[in-house]
Amino acid sequence: MENNVISYINSIDIKKLRNRMKTLNYYMVEVPGAKIQTKRSFLDFMGEKFSMPDYQGWDAYADWMKDLSWIPNRRICVIIDDYSSFLRKDSKARKDSIELFKDDILSFWEKDVLKFVVGGKTRVFKVYLVN
Repeated sequence: MENNVISYINSIDIKKLRNRMKTLNYYMVEVPGAKIQTKRSFLDFMGEKFSMPDYQGWDAYADWMKDLSWIPNRRICVIIDDYSSFLRKDSKARKDSIELFKDDILSFWEKDVLKFVVGGKTRVFKVYLVN
């Protein structure tokens, strides 16, 4: 099993990455960092892209990101384009969003799903921050 990680990638290599993710059948969500400037806009964007029934706050968002039972792909990728601009107006939300991925969502799909979900299966879940 691959480790679920957050990685930095440059804008030159992103095209190769996108092609690789498509070939490997990743469910891919690209966050337009320059357009996502508030916690609310991030939650709304992710809620729509992941078809979540509820995403009103961090807790609901994290709960649904650890469910995703409606997404059949065993591999998931979130690419945050223009990371230097992402949530520039809300540095706390920026920190919180990355911490949720790192401490909660990625570890859940890497191993915790086996402990907490009857019949749970791990998923590869990658997050890429584009410089």
